Amino acid sequence: MSGSLRDLRRRLTRVEQTLLEFAAQPNPSSTEPCNCPTTTIAHPDKPEEFEAEMNRMCPLHAVRRLGIICTLRYIGRADDDKSAKLEQLLKTYRARRSGNPRLSRLREVGLELKRSF
Repeated sequence: MSGSLRDLRRRLTRVEQTLLEFAAQPNPSSTEPCNCPTTTIAHPDKPEEFEAEMNRMCPLHAVRRLGIICTLRYIGRADDDKSAKLEQLLKTYRARRSGNPRLSRLREVGLELKRSF
């Protein structure tokens, strides 16, 4: 029993080491600096500006991080088509960000490790 436990610890150490090496690697596809803003203003009258910002790509992160998104709202104003479009764009952006490519690369490494052990 102790032999199999020793083997399990050795394999676990190899997996941990591989994951640490992966985490320490910069994104190999990019030599350009990050262009993600720290804050983005989402104006309800200008959803096309937010869409343009949302669709720009970051050379480091692929899906651009928009930082803190400040969404303007008007009190006493009826919602119109532009506000609805902005809300849909915000939902699309959040869905896009939840599918982080860095995490999917980590999953790929995990699957490779699983196959090799």
